[in-house]
Amino acid sequence: MRFELRHATNGVVLRIECDIGDQAEVEELVYQEAEDESNDVKAFADLLRKFNEHWGPSTSRYAPQRIYISVEPGDKHDDERSLAEDEDPE
Repeated sequence: MRFELRHATNGVVLRIECDIGDQAEVEELVYQEAEDESNDVKAFADLLRKFNEHWGPSTSRYAPQRIYISVEPGDKHDDERSLAEDEDPE
């Protein structure tokens, strides 16, 4: 199996070549950068999930270890909602 990452004008193309006997199977996944940074992070996480689903190790919730990809808010980000939740209402 061979993986190749190519930079594109507005993102990245991941090319996967898998040799099966005499044939070579080729698949490409596209990661497109978004103008909005939060969508950009979600798009990249989605690319990682697709990669993990197809080519990562087979695991489940009952396995001793598993790969979990998530998008979380930054702990130092000044989000108005998180500030409002932290404040005492009284």
